[in-house]
Amino acid sequence: MSLQKILRQIAFIALFLVPVFVLFPMPFWPFNFTDSFFFPFITGKAFYFRILVEVAFFSWVILAFLDQKYRPKFAPLNIGITLFVVIALIADLVGVNPVRSIWSNFERMEGWLVIVHLWGFYLAAVNVFGYGEEGKRVWHRWFNFSLVVACVVTVYAFVQLLGGAQIHQGSARLDASLGNAAYLAVYLLMHIGISMYMFFVARAKQIKNAKFLQWAYPVLAVVFSFIIIQTQTRGTIIGLVGGILLALALYAIFGKGQSKVSRWVSTGVIGLIIVLGVVFWLNRDTAFIKNTPSLDRIASISISDTKTQARAYVWPMAIKGFVERPILGWGQENFNYIFNSNYNPKMWNQEQWFDRAHSVFLDWLVASGSVGLLAYLALYVLALMAIWKSDLKIGQKSVLTGLIAGYAVHNVFVFDNLASYVFFFGILGFVGSLSRRSKNESQKATAKSAAKVFSLDFIEYVVLPIVIVAFAAGIYFLNIRTIQANTRLISALRSCQSNGAADSVLYSRALSMSPVANQEIREQILSCAGNVISGSYPSQTKQAFFDLATSAIDSQVATTPLDARIYVLGGAFMNRVGQLNQAEPLLIKAHELSPAKQSVTFLLATTYVNIGKESQAVELLKQAYESDPTYEEAKLAYISSLIYSGREAEAR
Repeated sequence: MSLQKILRQIAFIALFLVPVFVLFPMPFWPFNFTDSFFFPFITGKAFYFRILVEVAFFSWVILAFLDQKYRPKFAPLNIGITLFVVIALIADLVGVNPVRSIWSNFERMEGWLVIVHLWGFYLAAVNVFGYGEEGKRVWHRWFNFSLVVACVVTVYAFVQLLGGAQIHQGSARLDASLGNAAYLAVYLLMHIGISMYMFFVARAKQIKNAKFLQWAYPVLAVVFSFIIIQTQTRGTIIGLVGGILLALALYAIFGKGQSKVSRWVSTGVIGLIIVLGVVFWLNRDTAFIKNTPSLDRIASISISDTKTQARAYVWPMAIKGFVERPILGWGQENFNYIFNSNYNPKMWNQEQWFDRAHSVFLDWLVASGSVGLLAYLALYVLALMAIWKSDLKIGQKSVLTGLIAGYAVHNVFVFDNLASYVFFFGILGFVGSLSRRSKNESQKATAKSAAKVFSLDFIEYVVLPIVIVAFAAGIYFLNIRTIQANTRLISALRSCQSNGAADSVLYSRALSMSPVANQEIREQILSCAGNVISGSYPSQTKQAFFDLATSAIDSQVATTPLDARIYVLGGAFMNRVGQLNQAEPLLIKAHELSPAKQSVTFLLATTYVNIGKESQAVELLKQAYESDPTYEEAKLAYISSLIYSGREAEAR
């Protein structure tokens, strides 16, 4: 085989294996090896996806030098996605914490790294699969393969539903191999759209076995919809219903070339959905709905219900953060700075360390400002323009439009993740491949490319070495070293959980590998060091862990001087090991950075009491209590401090 054919095969295999990433980790071989990773449901998928994309992307780069047909077109969607990636990079570099914005962490595995990999996935897929009818056929095969993988995920979800497998979130909300109900929901939302698009493809007899598949695709869509309901992810359910209604409406209105029966059926289904929705809503308080968790959760959707949820607090914070940095925002992965400084005391019964605004659009508004949000929204607009300018059938156009709309509605309420990102960019890739050059444009492009023919010597002695070095560097520094940091952290954690086996050297080795892991490793060091110092370890081991913990605090403070989290964790550690004089300045700084957070106030007040500063403790706890008098723990803490300082009358 020629080099060109070999590279094309490599790129094809890598791109077709991408959908398999959702199976990591699965409770059966060969998909369970990532169970040994730190945050296995996140990191295993991300490493697999990144490596495959790097293989496909660098193979495509060489192909583009070898043959002009693989070179990217100067198309609106190509330009739009590239601009979005560049704007995100600039916003990250000028943001509050560029290192975290670029690298992210193990819990998320996103940041600019995932954005640039999605760009690489898009470019490689569009240009290797091809444009026009050729590209469309390849994408149809890719969609079919992804639907097969989605069936495997759905089987796993059914096993969970029947009690044969553990639900990882510890609730009744199915999460399968995604590890999160919302992630599973949006993944299946994408595949409902894909299955119904393929239904119209089969109906038009544009694929093999069309007669059988014409009925198989709608069955898959129904099954996927059932599982989405079992995830109880209300934003996705609203998006699904909205997307279906929009697709049906577009088909009924613009399907003039279709049979009247199918258009009337579409109109009738719209009416049926509306009637069923009204009936369901009117009966939302019945025993049947109340006793069915998935239906009861859907029935609880209301404006008043959102006021009791975290979104009612974090969305205003996000808007406030945007006002502070309106042009290019704070950089990705930096919402925690906004959350800490603008913390609402009424959130005492919610998660204390939000790193997302729980809305994709608000997340991009915060991360990259108005410029970045407009660039992100442009992807939707350009995709819709490409769909409606293409030669797709009206049913296919309607379904794809409904899918994008449903995904957008879902994104109002939930933040993005790899399971949604990959298939959104996959849809963009398919849509981007639909455009075909006119005969005149093709002749001009061929003539232009002919003038840019690269010699084999140039490719072999210049391009190939550069690509090989870049590929090797990417695999090693972006993946291998990060995987090593991950597995070394797991080894260190296991040593800490084994009586008498904790070893500070294991944490030091983990720290030396990758900036992705440093903050999480340092936080785990503080947790382990506290256990060691308060345990029955030799004094030499305790001292080694204390020195390591002190170094971890200092290093993280130097890296993120405005992040309250390290000051809180560092202060709590120093309190635990009896180093109150070192705990005090850390917790004072934490309180300055997050003055309204009661949990921080409690830690600082405790330190004040222990070092004899009762009056300062009382004043702090009074503020914590008055910030929200319904918080019983704050009330009890305030009363206790009054009694301790001899002010019993006030306590009464």
